[in-house]
Amino acid sequence: MIAVLALTEDRRRSTGEPHQALHALLADAGQPLTIPAARHPEQAQLEAAVFLACCKLGSLSAHPLGIVQVRPEEDQLALRLLDEPYIVHYWADSSSPG
Repeated sequence: MIAVLALTEDRRRSTGEPHQALHALLADAGQPLTIPAARHPEQAQLEAAVFLACCKLGSLSAHPLGIVQVRPEEDQLALRLLDEPYIVHYWADSSSPG
């Protein structure tokens, strides 16, 4: 069981997806499950823009960009952030149109 958990560890840490959901995606025995690449150029551009904007945030936490979980959806990227006022304030200011 520990070996199977290790196969999903990186993706769980990066996306916050539960092991139970990822276990069904394991195809090759012994091959770790990776994070899928963006399916569309627009998704890749969005991910790059979010990452570059986040690089301005510095922290000594386990989540240096303030992002705890990322959940890609059909037409948006859902982010779960650290429950820290400066992180929430930064993201609110950065994401407002203008």
